[in-house]
Amino acid sequence: MIMLAANFVWRGLPVDVVVPVGKQPKKKALDWLTRFCGENRRLLVYQIDDEWFAFGPPMFQTDIASRLGRGETPWGD
Repeated sequence: MIMLAANFVWRGLPVDVVVPVGKQPKKKALDWLTRFCGENRRLLVYQIDDEWFAFGPPMFQTDIASRLGRGETPWGD
C-alpha cells in the first residue's frame, strides 16, 4: 500500500490516506495501521477496490461519507 501521511487535517487532527498497490491493502498491514492511528489520535481514509472507508470518530466517518456521496474526493478538494 501507499500511504500519504497527514495528507490533510480534519478538525485539527492529521488524516492519513492509504491506497492499495493491488485491489486492497493486506489485512495485517491495515490492522496495524488502524491500531497505530487509534493509539496516536490520527484519522485514516483508505481504499479497498474502488470503495473508500474512513477510520476515526463517527463524525469523521459521516463527513467523509457525505463528501463521497456528493462526488467529492475524500479529502474535499
